Amino acid sequence: MKPAEFEDGPGQIEPYNGLPCYNPTSLPPELEFTEAILEAHGDALYALGQLSTLHDHIENENLLLAPFVVREAAMSSQIEGTSVTVSDIILHEPDEDPERSAASERDIREAYNYVEAIQMGFDRLEQGENIDRDLLCELHESLLLDVRGEDKRPGNIRDTPVIIGPNQNPEDAQFIPAHPAHVPMLLDQLIAYNRMENYPPLIDIVLSHYQFETIHPFRDGNGRLGRLLIMLQLYDAGLLDEPYLYLSAYFNRNRSEYFEELLSVSRDGTWEEWVLFALTAIGEQARDAYECGQELLELRARYLEQYDGYPAVRDVVTHLFEEPYLQANRAQEATGRSMKAVYNAIDMLSEDGIIDEITGKERGKVYRAPEILTIVETP
Repeated sequence: MKPAEFEDGPGQIEPYNGLPCYNPTSLPPELEFTEAILEAHGDALYALGQLSTLHDHIENENLLLAPFVVREAAMSSQIEGTSVTVSDIILHEPDEDPERSAASERDIREAYNYVEAIQMGFDRLEQGENIDRDLLCELHESLLLDVRGEDKRPGNIRDTPVIIGPNQNPEDAQFIPAHPAHVPMLLDQLIAYNRMENYPPLIDIVLSHYQFETIHPFRDGNGRLGRLLIMLQLYDAGLLDEPYLYLSAYFNRNRSEYFEELLSVSRDGTWEEWVLFALTAIGEQARDAYECGQELLELRARYLEQYDGYPAVRDVVTHLFEEPYLQANRAQEATGRSMKAVYNAIDMLSEDGIIDEITGKERGKVYRAPEILTIVETP
């Protein structure tokens, strides 16, 4: 990191034992609402509004919550350098030793922590809590439970500098976030900013994401928490009914541009470019989530029509959309049907090609629903 490259940025360089830490200036910046930004803002609002209509067409919110939350967790984990897939996460609970990709058990635990943190965050906001420092610290601690970074004081604001770059080597640093002495104050300022009406909520949310990542308030896990925070802020602003959005997919596909846009704000004050990038991400992923939800609902309707007159089979089908990897005992628990009725339903679904058995075992069989998984796993 060369301090001279940041002379035209909105923040200030402050050394820490020879390391040039970058302290971002307080929000809000002076932002020009270009035609491109206004168009992207309108598109994102429309797409989020369309996405919210999915909530009106389901009687059980878990039908979409489960696949969407898992999809976001997988994509967020991949940004952190893992090879975790949607199937890895879904199989984490049903089978202790499933056939997986190259993902390690620790990587899967990291992604599963993200699932649990999303659910925790939304539950806390639904209970009337605010997004404050305590909640952020609790979510951070949940994210780093028994995974990479657990030795870096999860849930505690950092008191040392962090290096962003190859091998976290200061000599190769791409960026060194805020000076440790200022991190608590900067984070408190950001939380206070989020409680005020400055720009339209969607604009404030994308500005806040830059600020959070530039402060980097924790020693590790800031990327994961920052992406989760976007969804919580969208919900808090009334722009998202449930965690149906998986922004990490867009950031993962455009990883280099994502990091470069954030860095460019710090170097050159290119706020408009960052806002446009982030609004485009929200709009595109909201449309994708809506289309994915529609495909899942249409597929479920087709299955239910196919098994009209078979109530137990229809109940197992509904359970499949929550858990596309099916086990008889979990299906029996979820549906309340007798074990015999569940086994009969599994036999019928297997014969019709709706599910495939993947273990080859006589006991503890696991079945997959390929058509459902194809929709959910498509990035």
